[in-house]
Amino acid sequence: MSKQTAVPIDHLVINVLKEMDAAHDIFKQLGFTMTPLGRHTMGSINHLMIFEKDYIELIGLPSDGTVLRDELLGNPIGIDGIVFQSSDAEQTHKTLTKRKQSLMPVQSFSRPVNLDGKKVDARFKTVRFTPGQFPAGRIYFCQHFTPELVWRKEWQTHANAAQAVAGFLVVSHDPRKDAEQYCNASGGEIILGQHGEYRLIGEHYALVFIDQEVYEQCYGPLVCESHGRPSFFGAIALKTKSLDAVRQVLSSAEPGLSGIRWREEDNRIALQVPGFNTLLEFVETELI
Repeated sequence: MSKQTAVPIDHLVINVLKEMDAAHDIFKQLGFTMTPLGRHTMGSINHLMIFEKDYIELIGLPSDGTVLRDELLGNPIGIDGIVFQSSDAEQTHKTLTKRKQSLMPVQSFSRPVNLDGKKVDARFKTVRFTPGQFPAGRIYFCQHFTPELVWRKEWQTHANAAQAVAGFLVVSHDPRKDAEQYCNASGGEIILGQHGEYRLIGEHYALVFIDQEVYEQCYGPLVCESHGRPSFFGAIALKTKSLDAVRQVLSSAEPGLSGIRWREEDNRIALQVPGFNTLLEFVETELI
């Protein structure tokens, strides 16, 4: 009998606060094609790195004196959230409520997108958990009403050959407890990995839960700071067509990218994004 899988990932979020220009430049040097700057109606700005079916979002705060998005202000710079797909936000809210989840009301918002000289609105609905349930960061569901304004071919090709989110790492004082909590939110089944880690499997990705000791053994000086949290997001794994492409990008970026640290072992390239408390890992095969 096949394992039940967790719902698909829509996107992952990296909080850059008021350092958006610097973050944009660094991720561009790391071989990502960046979408133009976007501005949400609720007071945040973003750049996206779009893959085939999912994406990474750099989210930050404007510095022009306009309204600021409060939920970002209290979170540190670094990997900040995991967002699951929803085809119907209202139904997702009902389903999670039946699972005894504590939720905020369904939220609607948009951001303008400039295409061929015309301004159109990318529109969304989200289902968010009440604050404080997930110490590592923000967990929510997103329904896209205008996916054609997000997944566009001109934004989906990257110099580092990144194609998709392959995995997401949660570092926890109690990995099993966290795995159970995320499983209750996203569905699927928990399996015990060969190194004692807990895994929650999606169709094309794995959520992996480990403790601090194992995390440091795996990544050494590349690890992210916990900022005192009992659990935190420790790494984003990306599937790439070619590790050679990643090597070439890093070799080109290093002279002008101060402080970058990276290493390669076991057919993986891991790097710590300087100044943004974010560990990226590139792999050629899926982690499941």
